[in-house]
Amino acid sequence: MNMIARLVTACFLGGVAGCALSEMTPATFTGSGLRPLVATGDQYFVIDWQPGERHGRPALTGTVTNRYGATADRVQLLVEALDDSGTVKTQQVVWLGDNVAPLNRTQFVLAVEKSPKYRVSIFAYDWRGRTGP
Repeated sequence: MNMIARLVTACFLGGVAGCALSEMTPATFTGSGLRPLVATGDQYFVIDWQPGERHGRPALTGTVTNRYGATADRVQLLVEALDDSGTVKTQQVVWLGDNVAPLNRTQFVLAVEKSPKYRVSIFAYDWRGRTGP
């Protein structure tokens, strides 16, 4: 195999591996720079969650309920770890991984950093087959 073919193969394999890892790892940010991309998330969705552990590590488990009459696609959550005073320590945007059918719910389990408090909100979503309300 010549040198160019090896380089192309290495770049391709590295790109595939990088894409696979990026889908498994949520984006994490320090500080409080992220805000939901949609201001109406709490109008159309209800998020119920509780802190706990999964495999000995901190996790949040819960549900997202779609209260609107259209399927929600590409739903993303903004998960914020807070200190005792309520200041944001870290933020992560997490894909739910499921569409949420009209007037239905989907469950989630999210790995988080250990923190005394958390805040979970809808970061972004799209309505399937319509422009939404």
